[in-house]
Amino acid sequence: MSDYGRFAFEPLLNLANGRPVGLEVLRCQARDQVEYVARNSVWGPRQIAEFDSGIAIASVLHGAEYDATLPLHVDVLADTVVAARRRIGQLRASLASRDGRNHAPPMLLEINPALSAAPADALAEGVTELRAAGFGIGLDGPARGFGLELVADLAPDLVKLDRDLVARLPYQPLARTVAQALVEVCRAVGVRVAATGVATAEQLSAVRDLGISWAQGPLLAEPRRRPSTEGILLPAALMPRHGPAVPAQRVPSPTPPAPVAGLGQAAVSLWDDVPAESVRQALADHPQAGSVVLLDGSGRPTGFLDRNRFMLAISGPFGRALYANRPAKALAEAPRTLPARTDVRTALQFCLSATANAATTTSSCSTTRERAPASSGSPTSCRRRRAPPARRSTARRPGLLTGRGPRRP
Repeated sequence: MSDYGRFAFEPLLNLANGRPVGLEVLRCQARDQVEYVARNSVWGPRQIAEFDSGIAIASVLHGAEYDATLPLHVDVLADTVVAARRRIGQLRASLASRDGRNHAPPMLLEINPALSAAPADALAEGVTELRAAGFGIGLDGPARGFGLELVADLAPDLVKLDRDLVARLPYQPLARTVAQALVEVCRAVGVRVAATGVATAEQLSAVRDLGISWAQGPLLAEPRRRPSTEGILLPAALMPRHGPAVPAQRVPSPTPPAPVAGLGQAAVSLWDDVPAESVRQALADHPQAGSVVLLDGSGRPTGFLDRNRFMLAISGPFGRALYANRPAKALAEAPRTLPARTDVRTALQFCLSATANAATTTSSCSTTRERAPASSGSPTSCRRRRAPPARRSTARRPGLLTGRGPRRP
């Protein structure tokens, strides 16, 4: 893998539609492998964590022109999460200080088993702190370094089967049993599972038999020198013919509702002080995106721009002249957020309630406008209407036009 240089970027693909869902930064040289360096030195937990966090920051800074819609997966040790989580929290700041106004991609930390010691309580505390800082959390190789109980306690966003376990799936029943147990626990907790190191069609078939829908490996897509997603697509011969296989469960167990995160994709995000022209250009660069999310300096959403409504506003008469250089926030709606673990049914009801509230508001505005007195000229709850001119009376008032007094009988 040294042919790729110091670092490489391996795509993580959705096996159902063949599209990339993430990029993992790989450490290609032995001098950057913490296991190799620690084996040949006398280091304690602090030195291991400092070295690992430094390599993690260097791996992120190695790439340029990241796709803001694709999560970047960064490998760290559990030792680092416990002893150097504050330095890991500088990943975003380091990338922002280098790239300036270019928005950084969402990041997911793939936590690998500890080399020295990582108590479960301290690891959970570090995960909570990093999650609050905006990082996604993944567990890499839980079958060889983490217990199933820890998977349930941490409830990560992603769990990865290590390549050694995946390589033994086609011919070793014990490996399939271990993988099946891990998949069932993740399904019960509501955690997505991905497979790594898929190198043969037999391994891919075994992964699909387990119901795993995300995977990476040389069979699916080779690592890249740059974090580019251009041309990444699962070959047609590897696409499912009849949809993903559903594994048969030996013991019936209640299946939790599917989380809405499985239907979502990383949002196209911009800073909330950009002009409307920048939003128009971002939508043109990402034709698959239906919206743009505006973020403040801390990465929190402050505005939401729907593609259709935004394009109607800016493409109308004099729309571009009026809005191109104005802050895009003037056209944005207030963001309405839900946790990623919300089930699909609740998320759908949440969206429908928002639509119903908007329809009720529009209906009440229309009723107020229709019932307002025509001569009052007062503003309604929707818009200000100018009162029509008073109608002149056709009856002639005595003496008003002729200048003469009333006619005597």
